[in-house]
Amino acid sequence: MDKTILLLGQDGIGTENLSDLLARCELPDSEIKVHTSLKAAESIAVDPSTWLVMINAVDFNTISKFLADLNNRNSMLPVIVLHSCRRKDLEVLISLGACEVINPKIIDENLLTQSILSAVERKRVEADLKMQDAIMRAVNYAAEVFLLHMNWDSRLDSVLKRLGNATRADKVCMYRNSPAENEGVHAVLHAEWVSDNSHEGKKQKKEIKCAEDACINPSWEKRLAEGDTIAGNINEFPQREQKTLIEKKIKSIALIPIFSDQVLWGYMAFQFYVLEKTWSENEIGSLCTAARIFGAGISRVDAETRLTHLATHDFLTNLPNRMLLEDRFEQAVARAERSNKKFGVIAIDLDKFKQVNDTYGHPFGDKVLVEIAWRLSETIRTSDTCARVGGDEFTVLAEGINHKKDLARVMEKLAQALAEPLQINGNTLIVTASMGASLYPDHGYEMEPLMKAADIALYQVKGAYSGHRIYVPAKQISLIEQE
Repeated sequence: MDKTILLLGQDGIGTENLSDLLARCELPDSEIKVHTSLKAAESIAVDPSTWLVMINAVDFNTISKFLADLNNRNSMLPVIVLHSCRRKDLEVLISLGACEVINPKIIDENLLTQSILSAVERKRVEADLKMQDAIMRAVNYAAEVFLLHMNWDSRLDSVLKRLGNATRADKVCMYRNSPAENEGVHAVLHAEWVSDNSHEGKKQKKEIKCAEDACINPSWEKRLAEGDTIAGNINEFPQREQKTLIEKKIKSIALIPIFSDQVLWGYMAFQFYVLEKTWSENEIGSLCTAARIFGAGISRVDAETRLTHLATHDFLTNLPNRMLLEDRFEQAVARAERSNKKFGVIAIDLDKFKQVNDTYGHPFGDKVLVEIAWRLSETIRTSDTCARVGGDEFTVLAEGINHKKDLARVMEKLAQALAEPLQINGNTLIVTASMGASLYPDHGYEMEPLMKAADIALYQVKGAYSGHRIYVPAKQISLIEQE
């Protein structure tokens, strides 16, 4: 049987047993468990299958201690106490969580049935209101995180924890849609929380933690994409949909879709491994509100990220622009100071690129620039930066340079990458480039002097031939000429 009535203390009441009296009451099918020791029954009292607790004991202190312990565990179990007590003691027991306190001398079948049904219903309403309030507080916290903080991802664990505790779920997951290798998308685990308080959750925590694949079937995917929520215990789903839940040992689930800019971003999954949770309309509505807040926060962050990218990258080649290059320069200076190494600033200018635009047109020239940008990006190391700073002008920050020979080798690799003919719109084209470079800190400590030095070296070779040169100060050139 799914439900248990826990009878604590004495079974005997007057001339008969309380368990026999309970058996005659018109109650849902339940198993009656009798325990004479209240202390020994504490763990059973918090078992999810326990439906009702009845205490029939003489000692007031024993009863009050048991109620206090149960109350400290935030238990929402209905408790009926059979005890002859004064008004003052009655108030204490009620304040400690007893739904009913009945004098055992006047109890009968009808009174017991009414008291039990009334206590269970009152506790159910109280539990629903308490859960609803807890869910709304969790939703408000989620709103604060997602709408006020750009780095909401770093606080996602605490959001899921609050939603999980509020709904009393054993596990809460957030799945994010990701492009699949074949057509369509598939859900990828983005974050999860597993309860420490669940009896079954503790036993299964390791197993649950490892189950990172989405608990979903194809029919649910379509419904989520249409904005539907999926919620219920295992017996409320069609038999064909129960298979996935049975395989995962899930007794109840709620899947809440998350939309960002009207596109299904992913969904939240609330999973129960112990209780067959019956979801109320208000609970699902609150979780949907949380999902809408998530979607709004994600959309805001995505929009700001796109705006930041547009402000810091070249619209045609998607390379860093001058603004981002300046930031990368400052970072390169900091790293060079820490590592006691140098870095190079390489200015690259395509030779006779105006003729390409005049001959083939600007759309063709744009495709050439995109191809050149791709080749430069593929040639440099991940620690380096390649930026587009003008029409056909590029700048490379080459970090970790020990001496000029290292910088020369970098320019040689860049030149080799550009030497291969380009195939664009059925046309074969050879594009050459001139390069000049300067070295930090040899030729300056700021970006502008280093860029100017690299440009001087570039134009020293550009007029005569396509090649590359490292900047040499005018005084050193004079000395070289005298030699």
